[in-house]
Amino acid sequence: MAQSNKEIAALIVDFLSSSSSSVDEDYTDSLNVAIDCITEAFQFEKDETSSLISTGFKGKKLAELLASASATAGVSGEPVKVNIPVEDAAAKAKAEELKLQGNKAMAAKNFDEAIEKYTAAISVAPTNAVYYSNRAAAYSSLKDYESAVDDAEQAIKVDPSYSKGFSRLGFAKYALNKPEEALDAYKKVLDIEGEKATDVMKRDYETAKKKVENSMNLEKSSVGGSSDNVDNKSTAEGAGAGAGGMPDLSSLLGGAGGLGGAGGLGSLFSNPQVMQAAQKMMQNPGMMQEMMSNPAMKKMADEFSSGGGMPDFSQMMNDPSLKDMAKNMFGGSGPPGQQ
Repeated sequence: MAQSNKEIAALIVDFLSSSSSSVDEDYTDSLNVAIDCITEAFQFEKDETSSLISTGFKGKKLAELLASASATAGVSGEPVKVNIPVEDAAAKAKAEELKLQGNKAMAAKNFDEAIEKYTAAISVAPTNAVYYSNRAAAYSSLKDYESAVDDAEQAIKVDPSYSKGFSRLGFAKYALNKPEEALDAYKKVLDIEGEKATDVMKRDYETAKKKVENSMNLEKSSVGGSSDNVDNKSTAEGAGAGAGGMPDLSSLLGGAGGLGGAGGLGSLFSNPQVMQAAQKMMQNPGMMQEMMSNPAMKKMADEFSSGGGMPDFSQMMNDPSLKDMAKNMFGGSGPPGQQ
């Protein structure tokens, strides 16, 4: 069965990793950068190398495979010719060199220099999604998340199957406090990678998901609190105005200690005719307004609330306006005791 590009790349990463001890110390960083670039380009983690080699090459290392190939090579021993235009090959090599320089600058936390190198690589090879993705990472390191979003989206446009582009986009969107958009990007990473999705990819998705859920819960709590405030305010206003917006009768009598301090007034309100009249007033705001605007009624309320005792109803009913009002309230028979 033919090996995949990822398995072949893993073979090379394994070779470079095992060769670090034979390389001069000054070039160890370059070797590590090369390993990072290969794993990033072929989208696998370094710790997956052994399993990929085991699957694709039955655990054989690169040196073993080359030795075996040499032993079984044809008699002619002629090299296989690969037809690559010289200009394209040179441009690609130059772009890769610029990218490696950018990676070195990133490792040294020289993010401005890294952006400069990645930009130069893009100018040489503008159709390489990796260069845009790497520059997006550099912009994010400088907290320039808007530029990081632009580069991540460009990487996705160049190669929609490049999961690293969506990963860079998710990170920048999350940093811009756009968890919903970050969640969409991280979801795309998992969709592309499928069963090969790493723990880091899954963790990024879960982090964004939790942020979205927390935001939704906070929004619900805020809306619920506003409704409660409106309800409470309406209830308080209703209680203060009385039923149907009518004045509160209890406040009218409150200055004299309520019904208990009004003596015979309590028995007056127990009379069915009086209660019927009170109900009429409650159902007719105009009648209540007319009563409260009558000078005699105002005087009675003032004296009663100031502790002046029970009003003289016989004297009050000599007032023509109150007589008419009583007829309306008591159906033409007058108030109790005034037949």
